[in-house]
Amino acid sequence: MAESKRSNADRLAILLDWFEENKITFNQEAIEVVEQKSSKRGSNIISSDGFGIVARRDLEDEEPLVVIPKTAIISAATSALANIFHDEELGGSLALCIAVMYEMSLGELSPWYGYLQSLPANADIPLLWNEQARQWLCGTDVARWIERDEQNLKDDFTSLQDLVSEYPHVFISQNGVDWASHLCFLNVASLVSSRAFSVDIHRGNSMVPFADIFNHKTAGENVHIEIENTVCPLCGEAFGCEHMDGLEEMDAEDTAEMHTEEGQDHLHSDCESCCHDSEMSQSDGDEEEEEDQDIGEEMPLLVDVDGNPIAEDDMEIDRDDPMSESDGGDDEFEDVDSDDESGSEDADEDEDKWIDSLDMVVFKPCRANSEVFNTYGEHGSAYLLHRYGFCDTQNPFEAVSLDVDEFIKAFGVAKSDKRASDIADLVTLHRPLLAARHRAKDSEDEDDDKDEDEESDNDDVGDDGDNDEGSDDGSVNSDSETDDMPEFSIDAPGHPSTNLAAILVLGLSDESVFAQLVQSSTLFRHYFRAMCRFWTVFQNRLDDGASVAAALRDANKETTVKKTSVALAARVVVALSERRLSALGEDSAVLGAKPTDSQQLLRWESAKQLRSNERKTLQQCIKTYKKVVNKLSA
Repeated sequence: MAESKRSNADRLAILLDWFEENKITFNQEAIEVVEQKSSKRGSNIISSDGFGIVARRDLEDEEPLVVIPKTAIISAATSALANIFHDEELGGSLALCIAVMYEMSLGELSPWYGYLQSLPANADIPLLWNEQARQWLCGTDVARWIERDEQNLKDDFTSLQDLVSEYPHVFISQNGVDWASHLCFLNVASLVSSRAFSVDIHRGNSMVPFADIFNHKTAGENVHIEIENTVCPLCGEAFGCEHMDGLEEMDAEDTAEMHTEEGQDHLHSDCESCCHDSEMSQSDGDEEEEEDQDIGEEMPLLVDVDGNPIAEDDMEIDRDDPMSESDGGDDEFEDVDSDDESGSEDADEDEDKWIDSLDMVVFKPCRANSEVFNTYGEHGSAYLLHRYGFCDTQNPFEAVSLDVDEFIKAFGVAKSDKRASDIADLVTLHRPLLAARHRAKDSEDEDDDKDEDEESDNDDVGDDGDNDEGSDDGSVNSDSETDDMPEFSIDAPGHPSTNLAAILVLGLSDESVFAQLVQSSTLFRHYFRAMCRFWTVFQNRLDDGASVAAALRDANKETTVKKTSVALAARVVVALSERRLSALGEDSAVLGAKPTDSQQLLRWESAKQLRSNERKTLQQCIKTYKKVVNKLSA
C-alpha cells in the first residue's frame, strides 16, 4: 500500500517476476499481461493504472492458458493467522480481509509482496463513494445494500479492534497499514469484494493472483477457471490425508461396533433403536402419503386437461432418489482396485508429481489482439456495481429486487391481513426452497433444476440456521445480495422471477386451497415446484413471440393452471413493479448535472446506467403483464 507512487510498468515487472518465483505459469506465446491505459466498464479493476489480458494470437476452445498453484493464493484457512482465526472463530470475508491486511503490513517481508504491490489502493465500489455520488443511486438496489453493508462492516471493524487488542504483538501498524483506521479496513474490504474467488471447501473465498487480472464481460467470457474442489475440509489436501484416513477408520469402527460385539453375530436387540427408526420412518411416510392423497384430491388449483383435479398419484414423486436406479458405480471402483501392483505404483508416482492448482482454460475462442475476458457469474447490473464497481450497458441477467415487506403487503391488499401473515410464515418456513429462481435458458438447465429439486427434498425447511460455508461476516463479499429472506425480483427482459410468480399463484388461491398448503409442507413443496416449471414455460414462450393464449396453452402441458389464477398473479406483478419503479424517482431530479471531476463522472455514469437498466426492466414487465391481465380477463 506504500508503493502507490511506483510506476505502472515497474509494478507489472515485479508482478511477473513474482509469478515466476511462485510457479504461476502462463502461455506467453498465447497471451500477454498489459497495462490498462484507460478506464473501461466491465473491468474488475476500475482505474486507469490496472492490468488486463490480451491474446497474442487466436485462442482455441479448451486451450489451457494459466496454471495457478493453490500454494500461491491468499486464504484465511492457509494464512499465517489461521490459528488465530480458529481460536477466535473468525471466518468468511472478515478473516480474508484481515489476512490480506496482515500480509500488506509485512511489506517486502511478505511472501505475497510481489502480488500485493500490484494492487490499487482500493476498488471504487459504491460503499466507498462520497455522499453526492451515493445520492445518484437513490431508489436502486445498490442504495439498499449499501445501508446493510455499512452496519455489517461496522460490526466487523469492532471485531477487528477486539482482535488487535488481544494480539498487539501480531497486528502492528506499518507499511501503510493502520489497524486502527476504519478507512484502511474498508479499502482492503473493497479489494476482497472485487477480486476474491471461491476456491474450495477448505480455503473458501481467496485472493487468486493472475486470475484477478482477467476482466469481466457479461455473457461474453473467453476463459473459465477449473478447480479441484474435492479436498479435505480440514487441511485442503486433494489426494487424501491423515484426517480423511482417520475419518474412514472411525466410520469402519462405528459400523463394526453397531452390528457386532466382540466378534459375535449381530443381535437384533443391540440394534433395536436403528431398526425401530427405520420402521417409524416407513410408517410416517405411509401416513404422509395418505394425507397428501386426500388433500390432492380436493385441490381445485391444478386440474388436468379435462378440468378434473389432479390426485396425489399423478404428482411427481419428490421423495424418489434420482441416483437409486443405478448400481453400476461399485463395479468401476472394483476395476480400479484390481489393477496390478505396478499400476498402483505408477498412480502413486503421478500423484506425487501432481500439483493442486487453478487452471484458466479457454471457454470461447478469442481473436488475436483482443482482450481475453473472464466472467464473475450471471449477475444483474446492481450486483456487479455493488460488488465490483461497474455495470454493463446491456445485461441479459438483469434483476431488480423487490422489497420483501412490500411483497407480503400485497397479499394483504389482494386478500386479507391474515393471508399476508400466513405468507410471511410460509416464506420463513420454506426459505431454502424459495431461494431466488431464474428461468432455465434451455431444456438441459430445466432438467438440472428438477434434479436440484429432488435432491433438496431431504432439506429441513424449518431450519433457521445459516449456512456457514455460504455466509460471510461482512456482506461486501457475500454471494447473495439478501440477508435472511429469499429474494424476489423482476428479471430481464421483464418477468417476475419464477419463485415470485409461483408463490403469488399459491398465495392468492382460494381459502380452502391455501389452508391445505399451509397445513402440509410436502404439498406446498410439490405445488411450488410445479408452479416454477409452469412459469418457466409461460415466460419463455412469451419471449419467443407467442400470444398470451398460446403461451398459457403450452405451459399447461407442463402443469395445468387456471387462467384466472395466472391473471390474478399478473395483476399483482404489475402493482409491485409500478411501486418499485416509482421508488427510482425521476433521473433528472436524482442525477442532476453531469459532474466535471473525472472520478465523480465515472460514478455518475455508472449510476445513470444502473438506473436505466432497472427502469427498462420494470417498464417492460409492466407492459407485458398488463397485456397478460387484459387477455386472460377478457
